[in-house]
Amino acid sequence: MEILLVRHGEPVTVVNESEPADPHLTERGSWQAKRLAEWLAHEPIDAIVSSSKRRAIDTARPLCTRLAIEPELVPDLVEIDRLSRIYAPPPLLAERFPEYVEAIQKGDFESIGWDSYEDFQARVTRAWQDLLDRPRGDRVVVACHGGTIGVILSHLLGVSSHNLFDSTPYASVTRVLVVGEGARVRSWHETAHFDGVRESRAKMIIEARDKYLCFVLEPTECTRMDDAVAIPVIDRTTWVPTLFMKTTGRID
Repeated sequence: MEILLVRHGEPVTVVNESEPADPHLTERGSWQAKRLAEWLAHEPIDAIVSSSKRRAIDTARPLCTRLAIEPELVPDLVEIDRLSRIYAPPPLLAERFPEYVEAIQKGDFESIGWDSYEDFQARVTRAWQDLLDRPRGDRVVVACHGGTIGVILSHLLGVSSHNLFDSTPYASVTRVLVVGEGARVRSWHETAHFDGVRESRAKMIIEARDKYLCFVLEPTECTRMDDAVAIPVIDRTTWVPTLFMKTTGRID
């Protein structure tokens, strides 16, 4: 199973008097979500899971519409600031909301509607484990948040703080391959969909003659057919679904 962790697109700034902030996407964020959908539509997606926050749902919506898949909403995937009345991109927080940043630095999370790090890590890890225990398919898209992705990566890599992953780009894709009880990170913060183009479903059937076996290659990253290099099979009894991607230097 491959799980695609997608951070939401760029959201608007929201300041509420009483209710938790739940911003929609900016015009740029909507464009990011559309580009993401156009890119991932060329892959066989079995299920789409989303945080219950609007910015994550809005990011997943174009792909859900394109693939006719109803998203599964998982509240445990929501960001650490789930009850905060303020939402602003990190660069704006220090400039416009210094008291908010001061509370974060002091660890006074409750006053600003944040979960404790321990509670945040516990619920995100619980949601991740549920994805593993109840597979939704062979390839699953999970639309969520930068902090959520940081917790998952920290959990997988065995590091103590998800702050190492605070720079997750908006609408980026991080791929995790799950095999049995093991998992490994296949790619980190992909953003090729913002300026790349996929011209086909990237599925090639190469017919080899004489002593070469016919086999199927399914690249995930190339943007043109000539970006893929087929590896011939010498032994007719061997199946080698291997592809060297010149565009990424990755072997799948």
